[in-house]
Amino acid sequence: MPKSSPITLHLLGAFTIEVSAERPAAPVIRSRKARALLAYLAMKPDGRAGREELATLLWGDTPDAQARHSLRQCLLSLRQDLHVAPDLFDMGRETIGLGAQSLAVDARELLSVAASIDPDELARAAGLWRGAFLCDLALDIEEFDAWRQREQERLAGAAARVFETLCINADASRDGERAVDAAERLVALDPTREDRQRTALKICARYRGRDAALERARQLTSLLRDELAVSPDAATRALVESIRNGEIGPAPTPLAGPEAAPPPSLPGKAISPATASQGAPAVVAAPAPTPTPTARWRRPAMAAALVSAVSIGAVAMLGLATGSPHGLWSTLKPRTPPGVASAVVLPFAVDAPRGPDDQAFARLLTHDLTGHLARYGDLRIVSDRTADLYADRQVDVAAVGAELGVAYAVVGRVQRTDGGLRAHVQLVDTASRMTLWSDHVQREPGDTAQLADELARGFTHALVINMVYALTQRLQREPGQTPTIADSLLQARGAEIRGYRRESVVQALALYEDVLRRAPRNAIAKLGVARMNIIGAMNFIDLDTPPDLKRAETLLAEVLERFPNWATAHYTLGLLQKYRRQFDASLRSFQRSLELNPSYLHARGQVGALLTRMGQPEKGLDMVRETIRLATPNDAALGFFYLFAAEAELELGHAPAALDWLQRANTFMPGSPLVQAWLASVYTTMGDQPNAAKYIAALKQLAPAGAERYASRKFGPIPPNGWPRTRILEGLRLALAAN
Repeated sequence: MPKSSPITLHLLGAFTIEVSAERPAAPVIRSRKARALLAYLAMKPDGRAGREELATLLWGDTPDAQARHSLRQCLLSLRQDLHVAPDLFDMGRETIGLGAQSLAVDARELLSVAASIDPDELARAAGLWRGAFLCDLALDIEEFDAWRQREQERLAGAAARVFETLCINADASRDGERAVDAAERLVALDPTREDRQRTALKICARYRGRDAALERARQLTSLLRDELAVSPDAATRALVESIRNGEIGPAPTPLAGPEAAPPPSLPGKAISPATASQGAPAVVAAPAPTPTPTARWRRPAMAAALVSAVSIGAVAMLGLATGSPHGLWSTLKPRTPPGVASAVVLPFAVDAPRGPDDQAFARLLTHDLTGHLARYGDLRIVSDRTADLYADRQVDVAAVGAELGVAYAVVGRVQRTDGGLRAHVQLVDTASRMTLWSDHVQREPGDTAQLADELARGFTHALVINMVYALTQRLQREPGQTPTIADSLLQARGAEIRGYRRESVVQALALYEDVLRRAPRNAIAKLGVARMNIIGAMNFIDLDTPPDLKRAETLLAEVLERFPNWATAHYTLGLLQKYRRQFDASLRSFQRSLELNPSYLHARGQVGALLTRMGQPEKGLDMVRETIRLATPNDAALGFFYLFAAEAELELGHAPAALDWLQRANTFMPGSPLVQAWLASVYTTMGDQPNAAKYIAALKQLAPAGAERYASRKFGPIPPNGWPRTRILEGLRLALAAN
């Protein structure tokens, strides 16, 4: 076959490959891992990956030598299957690449044209979408499936941009058939996305009539009730009422001639009321296509990492059943979440700029913060491309909220100083214009990209927690009215933020149990019940009944079987493993959680804590200090990070430093039984028996059952040649024994 023979790789939908030589062929690749390897290389920007990278991706659970051997065998099989395309591979000593110059990949082509405004390019992009990326190639391999899932989300987002643009343009030219077709394809990407369903409802009302739109609304209501146990949100209900009242009438009959329609809207531009009054159709009141379409705030039964739940030195961001790990619900689309909250990160302003680098840094920080927030799958975050439309403008956040359909705006400023850089961030309610939270950080000069990423991680962590605060404060219920499942879950998450105290953990557990009784398959409730029991055991919290760790383990297994890439599930598993002293397994669980969400400061702090428990206190302390540095000064999780630092310092023999960290923790978490326990331990280690007795008494008053539970735990004897457990645990055991 000539080297120039075209090769087409179809990765959207089912995997297929075509070779168009003198005699066209459709080779069959027998090995699923060989197909996975080819797809992975095809999605690389340069079509190349290291041999070690590929071996880890597909055989990471085997020894290195065996993984390398398996890779060689896979490549041999692949080349045999693709003998009609002998020039496809470029084999290097350390890397493998795709060397064919004429290779076409449908998924990469879609990504390259999705942002186009050219009608022909958009039509070509729509034709490329045949279904989810590699929909027939799940391997049950953690590394590969996580990558495949990320690519599925990225490509589905690109397809959404295409269909949104086609829908708006078709409606602008009053082409009802094309508008309806584009709206239907948009909705099919995720039927539970109400923002997209509203677009389809408007299109349906305009081109299919009032009755057809109302029937569609009825079906949507049933879908949301059956799949999510929620009702349509306020914006959807208002739209349905408008349709019912005839406020959205049929589209005008297309005119003839060159004035038949106004110019089609460009991506990222909303059709304004002023434009509509001049004859433009008002089909899409929401903004025109954005790379990551947003949805108005809703309170569904899922949230991807929106709250903090404590555990023996940890706060757990509830990457609640969606987001990266997705969906709790749907047989239709179990890995695509709806939106709990919607927000836009407005372009950061620069105070007293000293040069073009300052503006570049502000843009980079805006981009990174948008990206990190978007990882929390039930947050609907407006793309930075759309947010850039508000750059260098004086904007009213209320107007921005109305234009983009978002509940919150993140507003920030950066300023270069002689000592480095200062960044300030606010979370603003777009409806009331009230600032809900603000904080700032000061940093020394450093690598611009790294500094922007670090700041974004810390701000992200604080922002999602404060969105939970805001959402719980919005909850209102008439006396005697049963709360919805969504409201109960949101209240539970709000209680977890204050979960270092008994009353908060008990309240959260009761709410999760209530949801589980009403919706036995609800994965957020299952994980919440498991986590509250684990937290009760770890943090000296006296629940109404003793913590049931066997039940917690069963619930965790059920959740992970359904959602193997849910960051919070891996985090919760890590807590249980840590409590059981399964440190190697616990470390892997926390690392996996961090891989799924790099801004997951809780997982990062826990990794540091585990390094201390595993005999590496220097590394543990470094990791914890770095986590504290990444967090904002008023981050709710700092109290637990201080506990981690105290444990590491004590293990290093620095009891006064450990005591200093614990006093900070006590300030952040007053009344925490865990802090009292650790203070008693450090004072015992220092030989200060009066203070040790004081804090043991406080512990027993706050958590008599928890103190008794710990005192009765079985510890093996200390061997003569080593220290088998950390000094913080041994000191507490001795303090309880003496008091």
